[in-house]
Amino acid sequence: MNKPFILGFYGKSNIGKTTLILRIIEELSAKGLNIASIKITDKKIGFDTVGKDTWKYAESGSKFIILSSKNETDYIIKQKHTINQIVENISNFDEVDIILVEGAFEKDIPKIRLGDIELRENTVYTYDEDFNSLLNIIKHMADVEE
Repeated sequence: MNKPFILGFYGKSNIGKTTLILRIIEELSAKGLNIASIKITDKKIGFDTVGKDTWKYAESGSKFIILSSKNETDYIIKQKHTINQIVENISNFDEVDIILVEGAFEKDIPKIRLGDIELRENTVYTYDEDFNSLLNIIKHMADVEE
């Protein structure tokens, strides 16, 4: 199994990070690449509904909860994971070519900056609304064949 290429994105709220990442995912997926995405936030998260069985499992002390149906499987891990742990988990689930991280801070992850925000370590490009140039940079960095 090849190690996936990881690329981060950062910028101020509502600058268009998610919209840009969605467009990149659509383009690269259409070329047959397997893409995973990670959203990092400083906000409290939780999609487990109070009173439902999965919530009850967590309240009882379960640290790993799985909800599975005929259409999808969701995993709830009731602890903070590092990017490296998340990437390892993703790699265990499926073969992934590229992982896109919205809100990346880690110094070892190459990053794309959106807007006028302080540069983070390992920023490789500041997005200037030229989508095709950005896509070409990503393909080159990820060593993706045309």
